[in-house]
Amino acid sequence: MTNTFRSPRRSPLTCVALALLAASLGGLAVLQAQVQTYRCTTPGGFGEVLDVAAPAALQLLTSLKTVPNPVIPKDAAGQPMLRGDLADYVANLNAAIRLGKALFWDMQAGSDNKTACATCHFKAGVDGRETNQLHPGANGLWDAQGPNRTLTAFDYPFTRDANNDNDNVAGSQGIRKSNFAGIGKTGAESTTSAADPVFSVNGVNVRQVTGKQAPAVINAVFNHRNFWNGRAQPEFNGVNPFGRRDPTARVWYVGPLGPTPIDISIANASLASQAVGPALNPVEMSAAGRTFPDLGHKLLALKPLGLQKVDANDSVLGTVADTTTGLKVSYASMIQAAFKPKWWNTTKAIKLGGKSYTMTEANMSLFWGLSIMLYEATLVSDNAPIDQYLDPAGVITPRPPLPNTAALTQVVDRLGAEGITVTVDDILTGLALFEMPAGPPPSFPALNVVSSGQLGALETINRGGVGVGCGGCHLGAELTGASLTNLTAGLEPGHLVFTNSGFDLRMERMFMNLSWTPPGPLSPVPQGTDAVTFDPARYAVDVIGMAGVPTAPPIPLPVATYDAGWYNLGVRPTADDPGLDGVDPFGNSLSWTRMLQSLPDPSYIKVPGATLGCTGMNLTTAFPNQLLGPSGFPLLSGPLTKTEANDVAGNFKVPSLRNVELTGPYFHNGGKATLGQVVEFYDEAGDFDNPTKAPTIVPLHLSPAQAKSLVAFLLSLTDERVRMQQAPFDHPQLFVPDGDTTPGTDNRIEIPAVGRTGSTTPFNRFLSNLNPLYPFMP
Repeated sequence: MTNTFRSPRRSPLTCVALALLAASLGGLAVLQAQVQTYRCTTPGGFGEVLDVAAPAALQLLTSLKTVPNPVIPKDAAGQPMLRGDLADYVANLNAAIRLGKALFWDMQAGSDNKTACATCHFKAGVDGRETNQLHPGANGLWDAQGPNRTLTAFDYPFTRDANNDNDNVAGSQGIRKSNFAGIGKTGAESTTSAADPVFSVNGVNVRQVTGKQAPAVINAVFNHRNFWNGRAQPEFNGVNPFGRRDPTARVWYVGPLGPTPIDISIANASLASQAVGPALNPVEMSAAGRTFPDLGHKLLALKPLGLQKVDANDSVLGTVADTTTGLKVSYASMIQAAFKPKWWNTTKAIKLGGKSYTMTEANMSLFWGLSIMLYEATLVSDNAPIDQYLDPAGVITPRPPLPNTAALTQVVDRLGAEGITVTVDDILTGLALFEMPAGPPPSFPALNVVSSGQLGALETINRGGVGVGCGGCHLGAELTGASLTNLTAGLEPGHLVFTNSGFDLRMERMFMNLSWTPPGPLSPVPQGTDAVTFDPARYAVDVIGMAGVPTAPPIPLPVATYDAGWYNLGVRPTADDPGLDGVDPFGNSLSWTRMLQSLPDPSYIKVPGATLGCTGMNLTTAFPNQLLGPSGFPLLSGPLTKTEANDVAGNFKVPSLRNVELTGPYFHNGGKATLGQVVEFYDEAGDFDNPTKAPTIVPLHLSPAQAKSLVAFLLSLTDERVRMQQAPFDHPQLFVPDGDTTPGTDNRIEIPAVGRTGSTTPFNRFLSNLNPLYPFMP
């Protein structure tokens, strides 16, 4: 998504203005209370200009190898090590990873003994099934489809136009609707069937389906929050996804008087927060009413992975793999090897909900969350062809020449063997379109694209290379603005200044209108604007001059604050799903912006803000060439207010695009089947015009060749280790329910166990290897 103006950090475009500020007003506090007038005397007035003088302001794609792992850092010798704050919990890193992989892939964790975490994430980190994957959507009706249906290419896209739309969702089938009845001494789980009026055929229950497409677990370690609506919090409370939002969450430790409840908060552990969600979810894995101590009681009585084969050469589990099925070690021994004794070493029972549990059972959510987090933290795909191509450049800006395109030729040859023709130049042109910002008017269609990969950023700009700015939201090597790095340390120009000044990078304040001259430049002001007023008390901006002529009445420019990395793209009407604007179980908004606005006085929280452009001024400031407000920061930067407008309704997380070739269907509703359909969606500015749709979602007017180039670039993000299931992406055997041939009876497909060398059969794209270029190419 193009996002070249929202903040100075978001933009390699520069902005300057001549501010008419009266020194006699007597200081910053007085200035901030006054309406200010700003003028831009350069030809064309305020707007956007490419900054050929400051190429370091460009945010170019780098190899993922340049990004430190936020959960498993490396020591001085470059070897994985336990993160310091986890040492109070984890006794042995490798043992914890081993436990996490076993738990993640074990079908016995499901109440039906058929559903593991991996059941929805077995194919390149996502769900690759095609039958019984539909949810009826917001209206609760099966729009021309139904449960247990097998999807076909003819079902896509779900939305074609205003008169040809269905709101069904392609999610992931979980378990049949049931209630928890107990667990026997041998680990046998008892459940009772519950009537299901939605997911049934002729009165016979089929498997329930989630209301969202399953996000990828590969590279999820880089996410600041997880799930599409962000409910999996950055801090892990040891119990559930909600972190500090849940004041009642407690785990147990061995104190002087025996097992003692304690509240914990482990930072930068969103993967753990996410992991504990599905295990008890009554749609995904669990019969309604089951608890984590119940799940612990079950698993501790069972042979780990006892229903599945484990390859003797499995990169993590091979040394403990049994020759028949499962592992030669118990879950109890794996927990004791992985975690410090203070979290399990007592014989005293713990009473919970009228039942008696061991301390290991009572702390099962802690062990589950942390060990699966550590396992998933190893699932980093940093060796895609684009990583190999960009790796020699490191993080240098402007990017040095990179003449060795051999890695990209691998993509060309692989696709050519399928009869899909792309060239290295297509990939490099797509890279330039993706990462380069939209240029001065007219912004679209993008013209004279010169590969930033070959020439380096500065030379590209000087030769007229511009793009569509997808990298404005799919930021950095992680290819998502919702990354931990972006929202805590910062990735973009100006981040360091904001961070050092105490700004909260989780939010941004932006102009909400880009509709002045479509398909013209992405600018929050009409072309010709040369004078604006600014009220810092309300972040109110008005256009008062156009090409030297006063505007009567002044034109108000809408402004709103939003959670950075979360956007409404117009995938569905906002009323279908609040997304980030939903609430947690405690009544708090899932949005940082709305939750913080609910404080009695949120003004101590400082929000980075957008600005306007005008060439020639402020070259020596911390934010060169940008229109600065009275505080010295870009115009809309400043304290959060309780009453200011926010833009969070219907917003969803920006996903990483790595391995996107293999992760269809696309978007949170799974409504697009090919990358070509995704590019077409952006080219047409989304499917629905929502009130809070991101203003940068505008028609792109791409040519078929440009659309092809964007898709070709996206195909270069596929890590061959993921495609071939090679270590660390190898795994145990899995039997995956794939709809019911006869309602009530599972049709199961086998995902064979593979060891570290992977499979001889690559993963296919969605729907039997659809051409990713469709509809731009047949």
